[in-house]
Amino acid sequence: MHEYTVELRISGAELVPTSITETLGLEPSSVRQVGERRSEKRVWDEALWGYSGFPSGTLKTWSSLEEGLNFILDKLGPFCFQIDTYKQKYDVVWWCGHFQSSFNGGPVLSAKLLRKLADFGVDLYIDCHFVDVDPND
Repeated sequence: MHEYTVELRISGAELVPTSITETLGLEPSSVRQVGERRSEKRVWDEALWGYSGFPSGTLKTWSSLEEGLNFILDKLGPFCFQIDTYKQKYDVVWWCGHFQSSFNGGPVLSAKLLRKLADFGVDLYIDCHFVDVDPND
């Protein structure tokens, strides 16, 4: 099993997530404020605005990383210029979760998608997680 989540994330200590929501007119899938609890003993030192193309609280998984990235690239294409300005002040990254139940395989990205990602100009981060799957499920 290989599943993927994809989100464009903008983060920074001075970031005000609501300003990005207002400027882009897009509802974020995730928002975090500076000082929010990260764990019992730690707090976030950076705010975050994330966009997956789905409402907050909806976790969309993709069987193909390429499909997920293309979906969001198509939605964010009209906002490329504005997102480019955010890169001057904040960290902007494609955050991709890779959830796998075996140690073989992984994402395959076409040259066409790699070109689109390069043109968009945002770094890609793949966070890999091993998921223990019960074969009886």
